[in-house]
Amino acid sequence: MASEAIFLPATSSVQFAIYPDGYDGARIIARIDEEALHARFHAPEGDTELVRAYAENADSIDALATARYRENPMVAICLHCTDFQSSGFQSL
Repeated sequence: MASEAIFLPATSSVQFAIYPDGYDGARIIARIDEEALHARFHAPEGDTELVRAYAENADSIDALATARYRENPMVAICLHCTDFQSSGFQSL
């Protein structure tokens, strides 16, 4: 499936969709902030580059977003740098 990620200037984040129960299940909207994309994934400046950084690292970002969703489905998901530190994520 093609990426549904877009940059949201108002929140300085990339919005993306996750499907915790597969593509036949619910579509959950999540975000990762610009700071996390720069600090953890070394994204260059620019909206397109931020979306590209998400796409290139979607497996690990989506996995963390899905874990956060499963912890509490009622809370909005916005990933920050600190989320990757506490998850044991190792940046390259």
